[in-house]
Amino acid sequence: MLNTGTFWTQLIVIGLIFLSFFTLPSCKDKPPKVVQSDSILSPTPIDVRPPFGFPPVPVPSDNPFTKEGLFLGRKLFYDPILSGDNSQSCASCHKQSSSFVDENMKFSVGIDGSIGIRNSMPLYNLAYAKRLFWNGAATSLEDLISEPITNPIEMHESWMNTLDELQTHEEYPLLFQRAFGEKGIDSVKVVKSIAQFLRSIFAFDLATHPDTTFSKRAMTPQQIRGLRVYVDEEKGDCFHCHSVSLLNTNYEFMSNGLVENPAQDPGLFEITGRPQDIGRFKVPSLLNIKYTSPYMHDGRFETLDEVLAFYDTGFHYYPDYPNLLDPNLKKHLDPQTMKPVSRKWTKQDKEDLIAFLNGLEDSDLLSNPIYSQP
Repeated sequence: MLNTGTFWTQLIVIGLIFLSFFTLPSCKDKPPKVVQSDSILSPTPIDVRPPFGFPPVPVPSDNPFTKEGLFLGRKLFYDPILSGDNSQSCASCHKQSSSFVDENMKFSVGIDGSIGIRNSMPLYNLAYAKRLFWNGAATSLEDLISEPITNPIEMHESWMNTLDELQTHEEYPLLFQRAFGEKGIDSVKVVKSIAQFLRSIFAFDLATHPDTTFSKRAMTPQQIRGLRVYVDEEKGDCFHCHSVSLLNTNYEFMSNGLVENPAQDPGLFEITGRPQDIGRFKVPSLLNIKYTSPYMHDGRFETLDEVLAFYDTGFHYYPDYPNLLDPNLKKHLDPQTMKPVSRKWTKQDKEDLIAFLNGLEDSDLLSNPIYSQP
């Protein structure tokens, strides 16, 4: 039976959080002018403001936002100069038009034709994550950026070659000089500038925004019913991991029982070495989920119908790791057989839930010029 108290509490939370207009970052879509001069100017500090209701943006003290740094990072993000054969950029596997994922690709393909092992993740709201990548391999955006450039199955480039190309480029020496207030290009400056750009990308759900400005995106009756399923602990039971909030994730690493043997796909354990982390993966946001298929860290599900079927009766319990499966899934097991028991939802409930999920949309992100190729 629907827990109406829980539902109305969650609905009130949504109403309070979304009472705002979407506020774009304060940086303007104007690149700093490249002037052929020996003078060295200090970079221009700027305040990148997240949308209303978001927490303040955590900014490293050694990599503050600047107008010139942001532009440089954005330019580098879209430039294939960072890859071994100058054929791929960061944007090749994180396309803005697909909410910064690799469009309809289970695994991305590197410059040598090598196929990756993880589904491309979207790149919005990363400023608030303490660990990045599906397995938590990076602890900062700066760490995140270094890995794909030198990874042999991705961009497959050496820092020596990258820096040589940037140093001899007609624009980059001056762009780096303007961004960092000194001459010279090194790998630290490359990753810091791209990190500034990624840290400035925000997305949030316009579908449930109650302001009349977005009335064309107001929740439909079916989506409202889907929200009830989403927060019903006997039906969707989604909100524990995918919080009913602007960020729509708890940013934690959890086991959802996806694989039969978690030791063969150990996730966070690869990084921490802690047995309790075997098979744990990053909980993604569901924002713009309609644009980011296929789903899960290994891209195994092409549709949301498949995802719901998995969370109904398809997930696994691990007797060798009895405390690994998330408790909010474990409660949906038969205590005798330890197999999933179908939830108390109907076909209509599932259709309503999918309608709600598809409404968790920030379509402006897909074409916003401040995130596009300069």
